[in-house]
Amino acid sequence: MTLLLSDILKSLPPVDQTEYRKLNHELFKKQNHTCIIIDDDPTGNQTVYDIPLLAQWDQDTLIQEFKKQTPVFFLLTNSRSLPQAKVSIIYQEISKNILVASTMTNREYTIISRSDSTLRGHFPVETNTIKQASNLDKVILVFIPVMFEGGRVTVNDIHYISDKETLIPVDKTPFAQDHSFGYTKANLSEWIEEKTEGQVNASKVFSFSIKNIRTHSVQLLSKQVQALTPGSYCIVNAINYHDLDKITHALLLAEKSGKKILYRTSSSFIPSYIGITPKKLLTTEDLIPKNVKSGGLIIVGSYVPKSSAQLNYLLKYFDNNNTIEVNVEKILNDSALSYLNVISKQIEEKLNSGKDVVLYTSRKLITGSDIDDNLNIGSKVSEALVKIIKGISVSPKYILAKGGITSHDLAIKGLRMRRSKVMGQIAPGVPVWEMGATTMFPKLPYIVFPGNVGDDTLLYTITQKLS
Repeated sequence: MTLLLSDILKSLPPVDQTEYRKLNHELFKKQNHTCIIIDDDPTGNQTVYDIPLLAQWDQDTLIQEFKKQTPVFFLLTNSRSLPQAKVSIIYQEISKNILVASTMTNREYTIISRSDSTLRGHFPVETNTIKQASNLDKVILVFIPVMFEGGRVTVNDIHYISDKETLIPVDKTPFAQDHSFGYTKANLSEWIEEKTEGQVNASKVFSFSIKNIRTHSVQLLSKQVQALTPGSYCIVNAINYHDLDKITHALLLAEKSGKKILYRTSSSFIPSYIGITPKKLLTTEDLIPKNVKSGGLIIVGSYVPKSSAQLNYLLKYFDNNNTIEVNVEKILNDSALSYLNVISKQIEEKLNSGKDVVLYTSRKLITGSDIDDNLNIGSKVSEALVKIIKGISVSPKYILAKGGITSHDLAIKGLRMRRSKVMGQIAPGVPVWEMGATTMFPKLPYIVFPGNVGDDTLLYTITQKLS
């Protein structure tokens, strides 16, 4: 059942106007521990800035971050693109290495398992693995998928996607029919029961309503968090940052009192938890030096309907001579390498002449016989795009990668990124990274454009801004 946002707002108490974000920053800083965001694709940094992004998680790397007392950093696993069995192995390795680093440096930590605001991902495998491998069986799991920058809110325990003034239950959107991570419930308690195959009963999931968040004191809310049974699940309703910042303050107070919490959230929770203030959107001058003469490279691999709509809008106004379609059926064949090499040379010539280039995969969705087969096809498509990037020797003035799997693989496998930082956002929900010194093109502005963010015109708008 769709709802009007205006009707929802009329039914709610007024927001608590206290500036909890500043209080959260102070409380997080005083705790003097490290917050590790284990991100299942590279888009979770779409709400933050000046934070390290790590593409490796060996013990030495993590120990160094703990020794430096890095307050917060991302580990980019790209696990949403992987089969479940491989995900379990990776998350065991990460969790054990974090535990070793914490023990050796005597530094406490909190883990946020960051995933998709439209409820697609390896849940509960990832959080279960973290709990088991980190000796955190008694923690409570707090589930907060709201992502306001993308119009995702939770009201009366139902997760919605906003389409202008209309709120659409997430199970009524194309995301619920995802060929790898489909589901049938928008009520988050019922969704948890569905995803845990009944191991967690919906009636046992605790919920913080917007009404209670707005009318109760943070002290009372914190006591309710502290009273939750170890091992239990809790969901949070929120329609804006006022709601989220307040309940997050209560969670931080509960942690300060000794409550152990594991978070499964989308990206809006992260700035609320660490308490960073919003930053203005990045400008062209922030990203591209005036003396750069090469063209920019836009790469679209995502197949979600919004990505295809954005691509189609862009192509209507883009010079056809500077667009290249990658035939997916060709790259799934064994003889694809020569085909990809030709594309690399075409791109290089256009970039050298100062032309912006759009590279996109054909829009016909090719699926396999099961989830693992589908993920394998997606991996092969990403591998092909990586090979194209590796074949380019000229540094573009920027690279824009559309889609989570696409942007991860291009950065880490193509550009050889090991550590970089998120600079900020070029549009709401669209982060920009600065490539590190050891990458293929140091200092390159790398725009990570999530598949499900923005209206149909946003991809075109960003490319025009940077042209």
